[in-house]
Amino acid sequence: MQGVYVMAILAIFMSYPAVFHLQDSVIGQGGDPWQAMWRFEYKGSGGMQDFIKDFTGSGDARLINMSVWPWMPLHYVFGEPVAYNLVWLIIMALSGYAMALFVKILTRQTSIFAAAPLLAGIAYMFLPYRSAHALGHFGAMQLQWIPFICAAVLVYIRKPTALKAILIGSLFSIQAWTEHHYALWLGIFGLVAAVVYRKELRYFLPSYEGRRPACRTGRGGVAGDERTPSHSPLSKGEKSRTIFWHTTLLLLILIVGVIVPYIPTIKLAATNNTALELGVQQTIRFSADLFSFITPSPQHPLWGRFFDWFFGQYFTGNNAESVQYLGISILVAILFFHKHIPHKQKRLWIATIIVFGLISLGPVLHVFGKETSIPLPYALLAHLPVFSAIRVVARAGVMVGFATCVLFGWTLATNLPGRQAGTPHPRPLPKRERGTVLAIGLVLLLEFLFVPFPIQSARLSPAYDTLKNIQGSRIIEIPAATNYTAASRALYASALHGKEVVGNIALERGESKDADDLIKSIPGVRQLLYVRTTDLEEKRHEFFGQDLAETLPDAMKYLDTYAVLVHTDSLTEKQHQGISSVLNATAGITKQSFSDADLYTLNPNTISSDGVFLSRGEGWENVGYDPKKNSVFAEVPNKATVIIYNMNTYPVTVTLEYALAPESTGELTAEKIITVNPGKREVTFMHAGEGKSIIQNPKFTAIPLQPTPRLRPAGTPL
Repeated sequence: MQGVYVMAILAIFMSYPAVFHLQDSVIGQGGDPWQAMWRFEYKGSGGMQDFIKDFTGSGDARLINMSVWPWMPLHYVFGEPVAYNLVWLIIMALSGYAMALFVKILTRQTSIFAAAPLLAGIAYMFLPYRSAHALGHFGAMQLQWIPFICAAVLVYIRKPTALKAILIGSLFSIQAWTEHHYALWLGIFGLVAAVVYRKELRYFLPSYEGRRPACRTGRGGVAGDERTPSHSPLSKGEKSRTIFWHTTLLLLILIVGVIVPYIPTIKLAATNNTALELGVQQTIRFSADLFSFITPSPQHPLWGRFFDWFFGQYFTGNNAESVQYLGISILVAILFFHKHIPHKQKRLWIATIIVFGLISLGPVLHVFGKETSIPLPYALLAHLPVFSAIRVVARAGVMVGFATCVLFGWTLATNLPGRQAGTPHPRPLPKRERGTVLAIGLVLLLEFLFVPFPIQSARLSPAYDTLKNIQGSRIIEIPAATNYTAASRALYASALHGKEVVGNIALERGESKDADDLIKSIPGVRQLLYVRTTDLEEKRHEFFGQDLAETLPDAMKYLDTYAVLVHTDSLTEKQHQGISSVLNATAGITKQSFSDADLYTLNPNTISSDGVFLSRGEGWENVGYDPKKNSVFAEVPNKATVIIYNMNTYPVTVTLEYALAPESTGELTAEKIITVNPGKREVTFMHAGEGKSIIQNPKFTAIPLQPTPRLRPAGTPL
């Protein structure tokens, strides 16, 4: 446990000033930390029922995210944001400890405080890849499971037992829950290791009858070192039974711990849902750059500002995903002092760097942000199942960093006096060597420094306290459809007030395309969500002559939304004025101001409207506004639809009016007088002949089938 304490002290030092603000701040920046806290709240509120649902793979087809489950006890004890901040610190310390433990076992040191384990652990713990993802990528920052799993496999290979097989399966399952991409990388790494150590692994085949192969590669053999017994204490039959039961046990754990929980995602992959298909352009954009492995991190307090500009100018994706820096000091040490590293160990870790370096570079080569025409091996994998769903292929760089740190550990273990297990008189480090170790440690800390680490206030707007008591299952939050950080904070708040946030982009990959298209089609709501200031300030009317202020209450009623929360601290003055002008002009809406937000509440009993609105369906092209003709125009190349919503309790008659533009060709047919019962009805526009039908100045009028008709106000359409 002393090793954990040492790593914890280093983690506290490097996390300044976060350690002093565990209760009032969130470690990291942007929206991702808020999403992680939302998952804690969401899973925590579901309790045992949600736990059983996740781990039994039940429920509808959906994207699975179980990254918070291993840490839920801390959430139940401390709540947010304290639990998230504590997990953040624990992950950093465990990453260093896990690497130190693995290098200790691999190089047969007696303590993780020996030079090789300690310095390799520090390097891995503060690896710029990890610190970049620690800004908020909750799964990607958890690097501790990779060395823990490798250590468990190594001790199993040296002396197989059922308990160790259970440990491997359990750790791998946790890895799949917290970051499933890393589980995939570990599987590929296992294949690389099997190729390098194919002769030694023959011993584990039930049919193998010879002596256990001696490891003639020094301390780095798969079984440990050349002191490993070269014969099996088990007979052929006993060995066969042992390996069979251990393999069966491991497979059962992996099926229960990995396959079963991901059944909903597997079902989603079997459908036509596009949530798992991100496209080649995203894969290319979020691929690593060839020079990213030697380009320092933008988080460094001394030269970070320059490299922040450099990343923005020359690398694709975002800074957090682009950082792959391995450390010049580490690379120089390996380059000049690798001679004594055991041959097969050197082959294994260099092969790992090459394989995962190529994967992280993506389908085509990037050189300082320029996409070349040079194809790379990943282009052969990019369209295959599983690989096509990888959101950021650059994250394969985690294995490059892992392998580099292990090689660094081997370099130290073979060049500095150490305390190897099994030697009759372990040699302590001389004073001069202790100074060398201290100097190396200081160089690592200086090169990988990232203090002060960003934090942000954990305080939510006081408007949320009022929001809880407003009717409706949904709310509109602005700018939750355009600002990722605001959207993520709104998502977290939704777990507290219990209302869905309309059009929230924080979980866009989890939303269905149909739900997204519906929100984008609703008049009034669309202009507010996407902060279309030109439309709002000029008071343009919607498609078919719909006035925004008159249509908005009906649209909100349809969405079961009776509140609009405007985060004034996340908007420009122009955006704020445009939104306020529409909401203040809407009958039935009252405003309440807070220090950082305005809350607009809709009273359904005071709405003055005809209860009918229209949204644009599919098939329309080049919809726009001609200021010279003061008219909307829209093209119908084949078939287009509109959807009429009737929010009344009685039928209405809707009249559609439009003119064909002079340049329109062919013939256009559509119903012009339609009876719409309560609910909604789709109306189809059909084009026949060559070219396209082009309509202009479309309008519609709604007349209730009641004694007193109410006409929709006319206006300039948009």
